[in-house]
Amino acid sequence: MMIATATYRGDDLWVSFTCHMERCDYGVPRSPSWWEPVHETAEIDELEILGVLVDPEALPKDLRDAIHGLSVDLDWEGDIG
Repeated sequence: MMIATATYRGDDLWVSFTCHMERCDYGVPRSPSWWEPVHETAEIDELEILGVLVDPEALPKDLRDAIHGLSVDLDWEGDIG
């Protein structure tokens, strides 16, 4: 399993995410393989709003969901663990 991290940096918002990655391929012998994020497993690792660290669990669910949505288009990096 691979755990990856990604970071969103906005003007007033900084979010560090973690998520699981899964190995993908074309399903044929000797096809190339690569890792893709499993977006359903993305979690907010750290959250900073206007320079203040914020506990994501203290935010309303709709706001947490919107922040999670920022993780979809990020570049994920990680190591196989």
